[in-house]
Amino acid sequence: MPESKPSPRFKTPEILEADILEPEIVRPKILRAEIIEFESEGEPQRPRVAAAVIDDFTQASAEAPVGGRRQRRWFRWPDWCLGRAWDLLSLLVLLAVVAAIPLVQMASLGYLLRAAAKLATGGAWSEALPGLRRAGLLGTFTLLATLSWLPVWLVTDVSYSAQLLQPGTSTAAMWRSAAFVASAAWVLHVAWAAMRGGRWWHFLWPAPLRFLKQAWRPATWQKASDQLYDGVISLQFPQLWWLGARAAVGAMLWTCVPVTMMIIGQRSPDMDLAPLIGLVGAIAMIAIMLYLPFLQLQVAIENRFMAILNVRQVRRRFLFAPLAHAFSLLLLCVLCIPLYLLRIEAAPAELLWAPSFVFVVFMLPAKLCLGAAMGYANARQQSGVKSVRHWTLRWPARVLALASVLVYVGALYVAQLVAGQGALVMYFQHAFLVPAPLIST
Repeated sequence: MPESKPSPRFKTPEILEADILEPEIVRPKILRAEIIEFESEGEPQRPRVAAAVIDDFTQASAEAPVGGRRQRRWFRWPDWCLGRAWDLLSLLVLLAVVAAIPLVQMASLGYLLRAAAKLATGGAWSEALPGLRRAGLLGTFTLLATLSWLPVWLVTDVSYSAQLLQPGTSTAAMWRSAAFVASAAWVLHVAWAAMRGGRWWHFLWPAPLRFLKQAWRPATWQKASDQLYDGVISLQFPQLWWLGARAAVGAMLWTCVPVTMMIIGQRSPDMDLAPLIGLVGAIAMIAIMLYLPFLQLQVAIENRFMAILNVRQVRRRFLFAPLAHAFSLLLLCVLCIPLYLLRIEAAPAELLWAPSFVFVVFMLPAKLCLGAAMGYANARQQSGVKSVRHWTLRWPARVLALASVLVYVGALYVAQLVAGQGALVMYFQHAFLVPAPLIST
């Protein structure tokens, strides 16, 4: 007996009108869908879409006028560029301020390594600087708060002058009261602006009616507390500090012995073996310099301190991208050497952030290029490319990297003679440690 075919029980066409956000650009006419359900002797089959036809969708999209949209996007480019430039400037200043604070400064090194690790793990350059937009908002808020403080500063300065010139008079008491009221009003104004988002229009218009409606409600302050907590947590300061501390300790472990030998060889003329000890230390420092910048990035990538000892992985990665590794190491050495000029004389403690800003500006691109070189090598390894680069590329890269490191080690000998820290400058190398001069009055 032949098997019977399933027969359709019903067939209902439905007409669906598609709502498009921009009808002048894309307007599909009709979306037709026919739903057919079959009934058989066994279990009934699930409903399925038999046909879905969008009439004239392609033609409408092709004929859509896009000139106006492109023109609008072109006018947005300057605004976008200025915004990103401000975000980057705010981030650099924030890193410089953090690098100038003792102990806290390890977080700045951790951020540089975290940014480079993003590129090393295959991240895009647009995502290489985590928290860039948040740094821009924080910079805008700080600038606006500072500008709004200027009138208050004028009143407090007049109050201080009145106390000096006319102590105990009613005029001095009036200015003292005005300074107190102005300071309290400024604190309240800044806090209220921050609770509403901290944008420029929040500082320009305090929204007094909204303040009177919401200031007395506990939910308003609870929400502000939650926002402040979320903002502090999003900075990931403990994680960045811990990463920077581990990378710094690993660098000190690698460089402590060869640097000590170099100092002995130069500053112990009465010792017979001093020249030999100094030569061995210099050779060891050259060999360490070839690997240590990449070893620190491995700590950030694997989030494991023992990765600072995995030299074999660095050597293996070099075979897949020798020129990228060599040029990134060259850039690191070139950008590190001029910074020793800022360590000749100690800067005042309150202005330490200014030379730290220069250190951050020089070290951030160097770290990013190191991460990009590692990311390129990792991509070649993961793409199934089994063969390493030809020796005609490997050996010139080795020569370039060795020449760069030789110049850097030579600069270390010169730096200990001219820097204010003396021989200690060889221990605290900003190529591996905090991007700051680490010397102040």
